Amino acid sequence: MKKRLVVLITFVLLFTAVVFLLASKTPGQGSSSGSLLGRSSAASRGNGLQLTGKNSGAFIYNGNISSTNIQNCVSPLPLQLKRIYVEDGSQVKKGDLLYLLDDSDIAASLWQAQAGIQLAQVNLERAQLAADTSSFIAAKSAYDSTAAAYNEAKINFERISTLYQMGGVSQSDYERTQIAVLTAEGQYNQARSNYETIGEQSSLNVRASQAQLAQARAIYEAAKVNESKRRVIAEIDGMVADIWANENNMLAAGHKIMDIVDYENLVLEIAVDQFEMSDFDLYKTIPVYVHALNKTVRGTVSRISNQAVKTNEVSSFIVTIDLEKDPALKIGLLAEVKINV
Repeated sequence: MKKRLVVLITFVLLFTAVVFLLASKTPGQGSSSGSLLGRSSAASRGNGLQLTGKNSGAFIYNGNISSTNIQNCVSPLPLQLKRIYVEDGSQVKKGDLLYLLDDSDIAASLWQAQAGIQLAQVNLERAQLAADTSSFIAAKSAYDSTAAAYNEAKINFERISTLYQMGGVSQSDYERTQIAVLTAEGQYNQARSNYETIGEQSSLNVRASQAQLAQARAIYEAAKVNESKRRVIAEIDGMVADIWANENNMLAAGHKIMDIVDYENLVLEIAVDQFEMSDFDLYKTIPVYVHALNKTVRGTVSRISNQAVKTNEVSSFIVTIDLEKDPALKIGLLAEVKINV
Protein backbone atom coordinates (compact mmCIF):
# COMPACT_ATOMS: atom_id res chain seq x y z
CA MET A 1 0.00 0.00 0.00
CA LYS A 2 2.79 2.36 0.82
CA LYS A 3 4.58 1.48 -2.39
CA ARG A 4 1.45 2.30 -4.44
CA LEU A 5 1.14 5.66 -2.77
CA VAL A 6 4.74 6.56 -3.69
CA VAL A 7 4.13 5.56 -7.35
CA LEU A 8 0.92 7.63 -7.46
CA ILE A 9 2.60 10.72 -6.07
CA THR A 10 5.49 10.33 -8.54
CA PHE A 11 3.03 10.07 -11.47
CA VAL A 12 1.16 13.19 -10.35
CA LEU A 13 4.40 15.18 -10.11
CA LEU A 14 5.53 14.07 -13.58
CA PHE A 15 2.14 14.93 -15.09
CA THR A 16 2.19 18.39 -13.49
CA ALA A 17 5.70 19.08 -14.85
CA VAL A 18 4.65 18.13 -18.40
CA VAL A 19 1.56 20.41 -18.26
CA PHE A 20 3.65 23.31 -16.98
CA LEU A 21 6.19 22.91 -19.80
CA LEU A 22 3.45 22.82 -22.44
CA ALA A 23 1.69 25.85 -21.00
CA SER A 24 4.90 27.92 -21.04
CA LYS A 25 5.00 27.78 -24.88
CA THR A 26 2.70 30.03 -27.05
CA PRO A 27 0.91 27.77 -29.51
CA GLY A 28 1.36 28.56 -33.18
CA GLN A 29 4.22 31.13 -32.76
CA GLY A 30 7.41 30.58 -34.72
CA SER A 31 10.60 32.53 -35.29
CA SER A 32 9.14 34.70 -38.09
CA SER A 33 6.29 35.81 -35.81
CA GLY A 34 8.76 36.70 -33.09
CA SER A 35 10.57 39.01 -35.54
CA LEU A 36 7.30 40.80 -36.40
CA LEU A 37 6.44 41.36 -32.75
CA GLY A 38 9.88 42.77 -32.15
CA ARG A 39 9.22 45.43 -34.79
CA SER A 40 5.76 46.07 -33.48
CA SER A 41 7.12 46.98 -30.08
CA ALA A 42 9.02 49.82 -31.73
CA ALA A 43 5.93 50.86 -33.63
CA SER A 44 3.68 50.73 -30.61
CA ARG A 45 5.78 53.39 -28.98
CA GLY A 46 4.57 55.79 -31.64
CA ASN A 47 1.34 55.15 -33.51
CA GLY A 48 0.88 51.43 -32.90
CA LEU A 49 0.63 48.21 -34.90
CA GLN A 50 -2.53 46.52 -36.05
CA LEU A 51 -2.05 42.81 -36.70
CA THR A 52 -4.01 41.44 -39.63
CA GLY A 53 -2.81 37.87 -39.56
CA LYS A 54 -0.41 35.41 -38.12
CA ASN A 55 2.68 36.69 -39.94
CA SER A 56 1.41 39.99 -41.34
CA GLY A 57 0.49 43.44 -40.09
CA ALA A 58 0.37 47.15 -40.84
CA PHE A 59 1.92 50.15 -39.15
CA ILE A 60 -0.74 52.82 -38.68
CA TYR A 61 0.11 56.50 -38.12
CA ASN A 62 -2.64 58.86 -36.96
CA GLY A 63 -2.79 62.64 -37.12
CA ASN A 64 -5.14 65.55 -37.62
CA ILE A 65 -5.44 67.46 -40.87
CA SER A 66 -4.06 70.99 -40.64
CA SER A 67 -2.98 73.94 -42.75
CA THR A 68 0.58 75.22 -42.69
CA ASN A 69 -0.51 78.46 -44.35
CA ILE A 70 -2.16 80.54 -41.62
CA GLN A 71 -1.98 84.29 -40.93
CA ASN A 72 -2.64 85.17 -37.30
CA CYS A 73 -3.42 88.86 -36.94
CA VAL A 74 -2.83 90.58 -33.60
CA SER A 75 -2.60 94.17 -32.43
CA PRO A 76 1.07 95.28 -32.24
CA LEU A 77 0.31 98.00 -29.65
CA PRO A 78 -2.54 99.14 -27.40
CA LEU A 79 -4.68 100.62 -30.18
CA GLN A 80 -8.26 101.14 -31.22
CA LEU A 81 -9.66 98.98 -34.01
CA LYS A 82 -11.14 101.62 -36.30
CA ARG A 83 -12.54 99.51 -39.13
CA ILE A 84 -12.87 95.91 -40.37
CA TYR A 85 -13.11 95.43 -44.15
CA VAL A 86 -13.92 91.68 -44.24
CA GLU A 87 -16.47 89.33 -42.75
CA ASP A 88 -16.14 86.01 -40.98
CA GLY A 89 -16.03 83.29 -43.63
CA SER A 90 -15.23 85.59 -46.55
CA GLN A 91 -12.55 84.71 -49.09
CA VAL A 92 -9.58 87.05 -49.42
CA LYS A 93 -6.68 87.36 -51.83
CA LYS A 94 -3.13 88.24 -50.95
CA GLY A 95 -2.92 92.03 -50.68
CA ASP A 96 -6.57 92.60 -49.73
CA LEU A 97 -7.12 95.15 -46.94
CA LEU A 98 -8.31 93.38 -43.78
CA TYR A 99 -8.66 96.04 -41.10
CA LEU A 100 -7.46 99.44 -39.95
CA LEU A 101 -6.06 100.32 -36.55
CA ASP A 102 -6.02 103.85 -35.14
CA ASP A 103 -3.44 105.76 -37.20
CA SER A 104 -3.96 109.33 -36.01
CA ASP A 105 -0.52 109.45 -34.36
CA ILE A 106 1.05 107.93 -37.47
CA ALA A 107 -0.44 110.66 -39.67
CA ALA A 108 1.21 113.30 -37.50
CA SER A 109 4.52 111.41 -37.59
CA LEU A 110 4.38 111.17 -41.38
CA TRP A 111 3.71 114.90 -41.70
CA GLN A 112 6.64 115.72 -39.42
CA ALA A 113 8.91 113.32 -41.28
CA GLN A 114 8.00 114.84 -44.64
CA ALA A 115 8.64 118.34 -43.27
CA GLY A 116 12.02 117.12 -41.98
CA ILE A 117 12.95 115.85 -45.44
CA GLN A 118 12.03 119.16 -47.06
CA LEU A 119 14.06 121.15 -44.52
CA ALA A 120 17.07 118.86 -44.96
CA GLN A 121 16.90 119.22 -48.74
CA VAL A 122 16.87 123.03 -48.44
CA ASN A 123 19.90 122.94 -46.11
CA LEU A 124 21.76 120.67 -48.50
CA GLU A 125 21.09 122.94 -51.45
CA ARG A 126 22.33 125.91 -49.45
CA ALA A 127 25.50 124.10 -48.47
CA GLN A 128 26.14 123.03 -52.05
CA LEU A 129 25.65 126.60 -53.26
CA ALA A 130 28.05 127.95 -50.64
CA ALA A 131 30.96 127.34 -53.03
CA ASP A 132 29.50 130.05 -55.30
CA THR A 133 29.23 132.75 -52.61
CA SER A 134 31.22 135.97 -52.86
CA SER A 135 33.38 135.14 -49.83
CA PHE A 136 34.43 131.84 -51.32
CA ILE A 137 35.09 133.43 -54.72
CA ALA A 138 37.12 136.21 -53.10
CA ALA A 139 39.17 133.69 -51.12
CA LYS A 140 39.83 131.70 -54.27
CA SER A 141 40.86 134.85 -56.18
CA ALA A 142 43.20 135.94 -53.39
CA TYR A 143 44.75 132.49 -53.26
CA ASP A 144 45.36 132.44 -57.00
CA SER A 145 46.83 135.98 -57.13
CA THR A 146 49.13 135.53 -54.12
CA ALA A 147 50.32 132.19 -55.50
CA ALA A 148 51.25 133.88 -58.78
CA ALA A 149 52.97 136.81 -56.99
CA TYR A 150 54.93 134.41 -54.78
CA ASN A 151 56.17 132.43 -57.78
CA GLU A 152 57.18 135.65 -59.56
CA ALA A 153 58.99 136.90 -56.44
CA LYS A 154 60.94 133.64 -56.15
CA ILE A 155 62.01 133.79 -59.79
CA ASN A 156 63.09 137.43 -59.41
CA PHE A 157 64.99 136.64 -56.20
CA GLU A 158 66.90 133.81 -57.91
CA ARG A 159 67.87 136.20 -60.75
CA ILE A 160 68.95 138.97 -58.37
CA SER A 161 70.93 136.47 -56.26
CA THR A 162 72.90 135.38 -59.32
CA LEU A 163 73.65 138.96 -60.30
CA TYR A 164 74.62 139.85 -56.72
CA GLN A 165 77.16 137.03 -56.63
CA MET A 166 78.62 138.35 -59.91
CA GLY A 167 78.70 141.92 -58.55
CA GLY A 168 76.05 143.11 -60.92
CA VAL A 169 73.66 144.51 -58.29
CA SER A 170 74.12 146.23 -55.01
CA GLN A 171 73.53 144.65 -51.63
CA SER A 172 70.55 146.94 -51.02
CA ASP A 173 68.85 145.69 -54.22
CA TYR A 174 69.57 142.13 -53.16
CA GLU A 175 68.05 142.73 -49.69
CA ARG A 176 64.97 144.44 -51.14
CA THR A 177 64.40 141.44 -53.41
CA GLN A 178 64.85 139.09 -50.45
CA ILE A 179 62.28 141.02 -48.40
CA ALA A 180 59.87 141.00 -51.33
CA VAL A 181 59.96 137.22 -51.67
CA LEU A 182 59.45 136.74 -47.95
CA THR A 183 56.48 139.12 -48.01
CA ALA A 184 54.98 137.34 -51.02
CA GLU A 185 55.39 134.00 -49.25
CA GLY A 186 53.58 135.27 -46.16
CA GLN A 187 50.72 136.68 -48.23
CA TYR A 188 50.45 133.43 -50.15
CA ASN A 189 50.32 131.30 -46.96
CA GLN A 190 47.62 133.53 -45.46
CA ALA A 191 45.50 133.42 -48.60
CA ARG A 192 45.87 129.67 -48.86
CA SER A 193 44.83 129.21 -45.23
CA ASN A 194 41.74 131.35 -45.73
CA TYR A 195 40.80 129.50 -48.90
CA GLU A 196 41.23 126.06 -47.31
CA THR A 197 39.28 127.08 -44.22
CA ILE A 198 36.32 128.28 -46.25
CA GLY A 199 36.50 125.18 -48.47
CA GLU A 200 36.66 122.81 -45.51
CA GLN A 201 33.75 124.53 -43.84
CA SER A 202 31.71 124.27 -47.02
CA SER A 203 32.54 120.57 -47.30
CA LEU A 204 31.58 120.00 -43.66
CA ASN A 205 28.31 121.82 -44.21
CA VAL A 206 27.52 119.65 -47.24
CA ARG A 207 28.30 116.43 -45.39
CA ALA A 208 26.26 117.52 -42.37
CA SER A 209 23.31 118.42 -44.62
CA GLN A 210 23.57 115.07 -46.41
CA ALA A 211 23.53 113.25 -43.05
CA GLN A 212 20.52 115.31 -41.96
CA LEU A 213 18.68 114.39 -45.15
CA ALA A 214 19.50 110.67 -44.75
CA GLN A 215 18.23 110.73 -41.16
CA ALA A 216 15.01 112.50 -42.17
CA ARG A 217 14.38 109.90 -44.87
CA ALA A 218 14.99 107.06 -42.39
CA ILE A 219 12.46 108.60 -39.98
CA TYR A 220 9.96 108.87 -42.81
CA GLU A 221 10.47 105.22 -43.84
CA ALA A 222 10.02 104.11 -40.22
CA ALA A 223 6.77 106.06 -40.08
CA LYS A 224 5.63 104.38 -43.31
CA VAL A 225 6.38 100.96 -41.80
CA ASN A 226 4.32 101.86 -38.74
CA GLU A 227 1.53 103.03 -41.03
CA SER A 228 1.58 99.68 -42.85
CA LYS A 229 1.15 97.94 -39.50
CA ARG A 230 -2.04 99.94 -38.93
CA ARG A 231 -3.41 99.16 -42.41
CA VAL A 232 -3.17 95.36 -42.33
CA ILE A 233 -3.46 93.37 -45.56
CA ALA A 234 -3.80 89.66 -46.28
CA GLU A 235 -0.45 87.95 -46.68
CA ILE A 236 -1.96 84.79 -48.18
CA ASP A 237 -4.95 83.64 -50.21
CA GLY A 238 -7.50 82.10 -47.87
CA MET A 239 -10.63 82.46 -45.80
CA VAL A 240 -11.35 84.63 -42.77
CA ALA A 241 -11.66 81.84 -40.22
CA ASP A 242 -12.40 83.85 -37.09
CA ILE A 243 -12.80 87.50 -36.13
CA TRP A 244 -12.04 88.08 -32.47
CA ALA A 245 -12.68 91.83 -32.14
CA ASN A 246 -15.22 94.48 -33.11
CA GLU A 247 -14.85 97.92 -34.62
CA ASN A 248 -14.05 100.72 -32.15
CA ASN A 249 -12.79 98.21 -29.57
CA MET A 250 -9.71 99.30 -27.63
CA LEU A 251 -7.24 96.45 -28.02
CA ALA A 252 -4.35 95.48 -25.80
CA ALA A 253 -0.99 94.69 -27.32
CA GLY A 254 -1.07 91.12 -28.66
CA HIS A 255 -4.88 90.96 -28.77
CA LYS A 256 -6.10 88.55 -31.48
CA ILE A 257 -8.02 90.29 -34.24
CA MET A 258 -8.58 87.61 -36.89
CA ASP A 259 -7.16 84.50 -38.55
CA ILE A 260 -6.75 83.92 -42.28
CA VAL A 261 -6.51 80.23 -43.17
CA ASP A 262 -5.66 78.55 -46.45
CA TYR A 263 -8.17 75.69 -46.57
CA GLU A 264 -7.20 74.51 -50.03
CA ASN A 265 -3.63 73.42 -49.32
CA LEU A 266 -3.96 71.04 -46.37
CA VAL A 267 -1.44 68.69 -44.85
CA LEU A 268 -1.20 65.75 -42.48
CA GLU A 269 1.71 65.58 -40.05
CA ILE A 270 2.61 62.24 -38.47
CA ALA A 271 5.34 61.12 -36.09
CA VAL A 272 7.40 58.22 -37.46
CA ASP A 273 9.75 56.11 -35.36
CA GLN A 274 13.38 56.32 -36.41
CA PHE A 275 13.43 52.60 -37.22
CA GLU A 276 10.53 52.99 -39.66
CA MET A 277 11.86 55.98 -41.64
CA SER A 278 12.77 53.70 -44.55
CA ASP A 279 9.05 53.49 -45.38
CA PHE A 280 8.92 57.22 -46.19
CA ASP A 281 10.71 59.02 -49.00
CA LEU A 282 10.32 62.59 -50.22
CA TYR A 283 7.70 62.97 -52.96
CA LYS A 284 6.42 59.47 -52.34
CA THR A 285 2.68 59.08 -52.96
CA ILE A 286 0.82 57.67 -49.95
CA PRO A 287 -2.91 56.94 -49.49
CA VAL A 288 -4.43 58.77 -46.52
CA TYR A 289 -7.65 57.53 -44.94
CA VAL A 290 -9.99 60.11 -43.37
CA HIS A 291 -12.15 58.47 -40.71
CA ALA A 292 -15.09 60.87 -40.56
CA LEU A 293 -15.50 60.89 -44.35
CA ASN A 294 -14.81 57.16 -44.74
CA LYS A 295 -12.69 58.26 -47.65
CA THR A 296 -9.14 57.76 -48.92
CA VAL A 297 -7.31 60.68 -50.54
CA ARG A 298 -3.93 60.84 -52.20
CA GLY A 299 -1.05 62.35 -50.27
CA THR A 300 2.54 63.23 -51.17
CA VAL A 301 5.43 63.32 -48.71
CA SER A 302 6.66 66.93 -48.91
CA ARG A 303 8.91 67.23 -45.88
CA ILE A 304 10.77 65.07 -43.37
CA SER A 305 12.12 66.85 -40.32
CA ASN A 306 15.89 66.89 -39.89
CA GLN A 307 15.68 66.69 -36.11
CA ALA A 308 13.98 64.01 -34.08
CA VAL A 309 11.40 64.63 -31.39
CA LYS A 310 12.21 62.58 -28.29
CA THR A 311 9.34 61.24 -26.18
CA ASN A 312 9.82 58.63 -23.46
CA GLU A 313 13.28 57.75 -24.79
CA VAL A 314 11.81 57.18 -28.27
CA SER A 315 13.05 59.31 -31.19
CA SER A 316 10.49 60.13 -33.86
CA PHE A 317 10.62 62.32 -36.97
CA ILE A 318 7.78 64.51 -38.22
CA VAL A 319 6.69 63.59 -41.74
CA THR A 320 4.56 66.16 -43.58
CA ILE A 321 2.17 64.86 -46.24
CA ASP A 322 0.52 67.27 -48.68
CA LEU A 323 -3.08 66.24 -49.37
CA GLU A 324 -4.78 66.47 -52.72
CA LYS A 325 -7.34 69.26 -53.07
CA ASP A 326 -10.74 68.03 -51.91
CA PRO A 327 -13.57 70.31 -50.74
CA ALA A 328 -14.69 67.65 -48.26
CA LEU A 329 -11.48 67.89 -46.25
CA LYS A 330 -11.61 69.97 -43.09
CA ILE A 331 -8.97 71.13 -40.66
CA GLY A 332 -8.94 68.96 -37.55
CA LEU A 333 -10.30 65.76 -39.13
CA LEU A 334 -8.59 62.59 -37.94
CA ALA A 335 -6.68 60.78 -40.68
CA GLU A 336 -4.34 57.83 -40.83
CA VAL A 337 -1.55 56.42 -42.95
CA LYS A 338 -1.19 52.65 -43.10
CA ILE A 339 2.07 50.98 -44.13
CA ASN A 340 1.74 47.24 -44.75
CA VAL A 341 4.49 45.01 -43.43
